Amino acid sequence: MKLIHTADIHLDSPLTQVNNRQKRRLELLGALSNLSEYANNNGVSAIIVAGDLFDDQFATNNTIQGVADIVANSNATWFVLRGNHGQGANDPYQKLQQACPQIKFFGNNWQTYTMGDVNICGRELGANDAEMWQQLQLPQSGYNILVLHGDVDDESYGLIDKRAIASSGAHYVALGHRHAFAEHKFGKVVGAYSGVLEPRGFDESAQTGFVLIDTDKKSLSFVPQATRSVQTVTVDVSNIQSDIALQNTLLGATSQVMAHNYLNLVLVGNISPELNIHNATNALKGRFFALRIDDRTQTAYNLDELAKEVSLRGEFVRKVLELPQEEQAEVLKLGLALLSGGDLL
Repeated sequence: MKLIHTADIHLDSPLTQVNNRQKRRLELLGALSNLSEYANNNGVSAIIVAGDLFDDQFATNNTIQGVADIVANSNATWFVLRGNHGQGANDPYQKLQQACPQIKFFGNNWQTYTMGDVNICGRELGANDAEMWQQLQLPQSGYNILVLHGDVDDESYGLIDKRAIASSGAHYVALGHRHAFAEHKFGKVVGAYSGVLEPRGFDESAQTGFVLIDTDKKSLSFVPQATRSVQTVTVDVSNIQSDIALQNTLLGATSQVMAHNYLNLVLVGNISPELNIHNATNALKGRFFALRIDDRTQTAYNLDELAKEVSLRGEFVRKVLELPQEEQAEVLKLGLALLSGGDLL
């Protein structure tokens, strides 16, 4: 039997780093639709969502109905864990359950569903986790899948008992919460975080997609899927002497990044105080779906000379030099930029 494992789609999340938020939210829902279409075209019998299908309280009725429409057109059986997002007064999962009663949900106690020779067992982590792990009992026969949402190294969102999993008789653990694909071992038991289907922000720079499980072959594989990706470009701006040279350097360094992707531009090196990074990076605006400038440069000031000036700038520098050394660089960078009439990024 073939199954898909996905998680952390976070439909209707705020997307504060993206200008065209409405478009990107629809694309995230489209990614779920693409996954469902892949399942229909490749003989996948079940789709497991290991938590955080929706994001907090932001899910709209339109999106919830959109998920219901996707499930209605799917040949696979859907299994959904809530995770640690999307609960509370505006609980989208209650609405989804009403709109799509065929979805198999997991509760606060261990719940096992059986499809042929495959057993899919899960529960929401939370209160009394240590006691609940003692109650885990998986079938003696068949291929056993555990569905969990939490961090294998941190109990903040619930206890994932590694020893209990190792001795549970599970064959695969479908994990959610971490946003990058990663395999884990619990003794001889294989598990994985599926990562996200599509990046939402610049922190999701790993390759995106889902996990395909083949219980007959006892294998799993990561299937890449992405409409857009986060591309990080690092540029050393040391020894650049003019704004136009800086602008042309940045344009050249980012020329291979496709316009539909996110560009995470990291600037490093020692930069002349005469240069204006803000002006130079303006040329990049509008060229990519989303743009972040991560300015890690250090300004090459001659502080001894500046401190001798009989001016507001000289007074400012003298005051800053009285601060702890670890605080000086950032304060100087911001303060001198303002005093010179420059803009802050």
